[in-house]
Amino acid sequence: MLKTKLSDKVSAFVVRVLQNRLMLLGILLGIQSLFFVTNGLNSILRDPDDGWELKIEFVDQHLTPQPLWLIPYAIGFFASAVVPLWAAHRMPIRIYRQFIFSMMFAAVVSYVIYMTLPTYVVKPDPDTVPGDHILATMMRTAYEVDNGISTHNAAPSQHVFYALIIMCFMIRFRPRMRVFWVWVTLGALISASALLTRQHHSPDLIAGYLMTLVAYPAGLWLGNQVTERLHDEHSGKVAPTRHLIARRRTVNAEADPA
Repeated sequence: MLKTKLSDKVSAFVVRVLQNRLMLLGILLGIQSLFFVTNGLNSILRDPDDGWELKIEFVDQHLTPQPLWLIPYAIGFFASAVVPLWAAHRMPIRIYRQFIFSMMFAAVVSYVIYMTLPTYVVKPDPDTVPGDHILATMMRTAYEVDNGISTHNAAPSQHVFYALIIMCFMIRFRPRMRVFWVWVTLGALISASALLTRQHHSPDLIAGYLMTLVAYPAGLWLGNQVTERLHDEHSGKVAPTRHLIARRRTVNAEADPA
C-alpha cells in the first residue's frame, strides 16, 4: 500500500512537471548548464592534448580569425535560452514539448560524447587576431582563456545543433516564407560563426548537423507520446502569461462589477 501511494505521488509529480511549461524550461536550462560541468571535468581529468582535434585540413588550416563573427556567435548563446522562454508563452503545448525534448535530447547525448570521445580545439595565437576594436580584444581574451583551461567540448558543436533545432521548430510553429528565411539565415550565420571565430573546426559543425538530424525526430516522437498520454493538447493552456492576465482581469471584474 505504501509503495502504491508513493508511486502515485511520483506519477502525479511527473505529470505536473510535464504540464508545466516553466518547469520544463527550468529543466532544459539546468541541462544546458551541465556543459560547464563536462567542460570542467574534461579539463581536470585530461591533458590539453588528450583526445582528438578533428580537422579538415584544406578547410580549417586556411581560415583566419574574424572578430565580426562574434556577433552571431553571441546571438547563438542568447537564442538557446531566450527562444525556449518565448516559446513557453507562445507555442501550443505539443510543439513546445517537442521543442524542449529535442533540445534536451541533443544536450544530454552531446555530454555523453564529450566525456567518452573527447575532442578539443586549439585556438589560434591571440596575436593573429586582426584589429584593435572591442570585438578583436574580446576574441583575443577568449583565445587566451580557452587555451589556458583546455576546452574539450568541441564535437558536436552545441552552437550548431541548438541553432538548427530552434530554426526547425520556429518554422514548424510558423510555416511562412518570411519566418523560413529569417530563421534559415540566422541558423546559417550562427553555424558559420562557430567556424569563423575559430571556436570550432568544420568536423564539429558536421557533427552538430548530424545531431540535429537525430534530435529533431526524437523530440517530435517524445513530444507526441507525452501529449497523447496526457490528453491535454486542447487544454487551453497555450500561454501561461495570457492565462494569468485573463485570470487577473476576471478577479478585477468580479471585485468591481460597475
